[in-house]
This record gives sequence, C-alpha cells and structure tokens, in this order.
Amino acid sequence: MTITIVHPNVENLQSFSDLFDLEKLLQSEGVLPWLLANGWKYDDESCLIANIVDESTSLDEVWDSKEFDFNALPDELKEKLNQIFEHFYL
Repeated sequence: MTITIVHPNVENLQSFSDLFDLEKLLQSEGVLPWLLANGWKYDDESCLIANIVDESTSLDEVWDSKEFDFNALPDELKEKLNQIFEHFYL
C-alpha cells in the first residue's frame, strides 16, 4: 500500500472530494485534513487522533497517549498513522 501525504489545499484535496465533505474538511485545523486525505473516516476517532497529535510535542508522546490506545490498532493502520505522524514531528 502506498501512502501519500497531501497538503490541505483545494487543488490537492479536490481529487479526494468524493470521499468526504470538502467544505467541512477545509474548515478543519491541524492534522485532520491529512488524516482524511489518507483514508481516515470523518468520525469521533479521527478527531480524537487529530487532537492528540495537535496537542503533543513529540512522536513518542502521541504513541504513549492515555486518551487513545494506538497499540490496539491493526498493524496496517499503525503503519499508516506512523507515516502521517512522522510528517509532523520529523
């Protein structure tokens, strides 16, 4: 599986517009546009993950979060999230 990180602007997100509400997405702040562009559904879980990333100061702090058990996710999703997280912290 190939993961593509896209910046949340109209041109880049237009190709994903069939998958989510573009208007709602463009009003979002932080990492939610990246999560959604990478196939995360717009739901409470994706918003929680976005908030954890926004509030954390390091990749380790994200993975060690008490609010969400990232280790309980399937390996494929953990790898996908790790690539997204690395975009913000490296």
